Amino acid sequence: MPVLIIGWSIYDKLQQEEKKEFALVDRYKTDYFYECYEYENAKGNKNYEWSDRCFKNQEELLEFFGYEMIEDLNSDAVYAKRIETFAVDDEKKFMKLSDAGNQIKVIGAS
Repeated sequence: MPVLIIGWSIYDKLQQEEKKEFALVDRYKTDYFYECYEYENAKGNKNYEWSDRCFKNQEELLEFFGYEMIEDLNSDAVYAKRIETFAVDDEKKFMKLSDAGNQIKVIGAS
């Protein structure tokens, strides 16, 4: 079943009932990325590329939030819920609520 991921700027504008459908997945802070790269560098992994269950790489994360640099992250949160379908009308509804970036991502869709 696909998973809809939204950013904090969309989540904050949802009605209380809609918020209950989403779960907090993660918060992203600049310090976390520095620590990841320092740790991997200390292990000798010079080609380390960060990724997690929501984003393939750091660039995808930055694009999601509408940032240009990792230093712009400041406890930015992502929320998720399982969905049956995600239509164009659903996307338009959520895009109206986004302040920056697209802050909408569907993973696991075929």
